[in-house]
Amino acid sequence: MNMETMSPDARVIFSILKLSRALRRCPPPRGEHPFPPAIGRLLECVSAFPGVSSRELCEALDLRPSSLSEMLARAERDGLLIRRADEEDRRLLRISLTEKGKAAVREMEDRRDGDARKKASCLTEEEKEQFCALCEKLGRHIESLALELPEGMQPDIRRRPPRFPGEGPEESRPDRPPVPPALRYRS
Repeated sequence: MNMETMSPDARVIFSILKLSRALRRCPPPRGEHPFPPAIGRLLECVSAFPGVSSRELCEALDLRPSSLSEMLARAERDGLLIRRADEEDRRLLRISLTEKGKAAVREMEDRRDGDARKKASCLTEEEKEQFCALCEKLGRHIESLALELPEGMQPDIRRRPPRFPGEGPEESRPDRPPVPPALRYRS
């Protein structure tokens, strides 16, 4: 495909696809953790919101209770987190990281930051700001277009919680309690 013969609009989308492909070809280092990435995301969410309930985690991570229960059991068995009954409502379990879990999260964040620094090192600070602003603008626009698709063609984005703060429709799902914006998972 020849980029010079493409319209500027098509070049934007093609450039995004090329960048996405390049990122897939150079995945971040996983490190030495004996747990899968999903457990890492769980630990990061619990780290950001100590004392979170399993119900809130289900909503924030967009998981079924049975899937979350298995992940929590594994992380607890590995000594990464603890579940304790809420002092005011004994039926509610509050989840927090152990020291081992906190260390694992710090290590994951350090590794991710180092990888991001390495991959974005070709850009100046000003270019990074511009790039992020343009991506956010384009992402919001594309999400709005998805909401305008004919019935039956729309993705399920109306029912899922946003994956990033301030992104996507803010309506809560009718079948689940609302999730505070601060608790929505960040990546």
